[in-house]
Amino acid sequence: MFEILGRSPLFNGLESQQINTLIAKCPHQVKSFTKNEVLAYSGEVVDKAMIILSGRLQGEMVDFSGNNLKIEDLNAPQMVAPAFLYGAQGLFPVNLSASSDGKLLVIYRNDFTKLLTLDPRVLANFLNIISGKAQFLSRKITFLSFKTIKEKLAYFLLNRLKNNNMIIPINHNQKEVAELFGVARPSLARIIGDLESQGILKWERNQVTVLDLNALQSILK
Repeated sequence: MFEILGRSPLFNGLESQQINTLIAKCPHQVKSFTKNEVLAYSGEVVDKAMIILSGRLQGEMVDFSGNNLKIEDLNAPQMVAPAFLYGAQGLFPVNLSASSDGKLLVIYRNDFTKLLTLDPRVLANFLNIISGKAQFLSRKITFLSFKTIKEKLAYFLLNRLKNNNMIIPINHNQKEVAELFGVARPSLARIIGDLESQGILKWERNQVTVLDLNALQSILK
């Protein structure tokens, strides 16, 4: 467990023995979950810190039509809903379910607060985590404001461009990307096909190559 926690952003900069010492001072539990299990529903109180030790979780939002919109995939050793652990509106914003079997480290809020005070590095790491989550949610709100699949796809790709490198690694297949967009896979595939035929991009198994950056950017104008 401590080897996994050593890779967690929460314990960045700490050795395994230091993490062991800190965790030993705070009551905690290791809980198992199974594939398709719902761990929390939107609107439930977030009263504990959770770190994924193994397996995969996903956050999903249900729209007014009853369709599931995947908001985020969570893998070990990420924290679950860290930005909602404190504050007056500390509620799960989405349904949290398991994509596979796995385990969680669970520390209730009061005990987690104690953990944060034991080492300033852990506190700084937690502040970085929730700041990153706020930025992620801001980008997600912008993404959801786009009405067409083409606009969503352009935004999705442009946000993954780095250092003017026109080759974008893609860790999701088209079905998973469609779930992130909340659309049917054939609809997404049709848009990708249109952009390829226009010479704007080339979609391959593990990467997308942007062939015409100006044309891709113009979709959002």
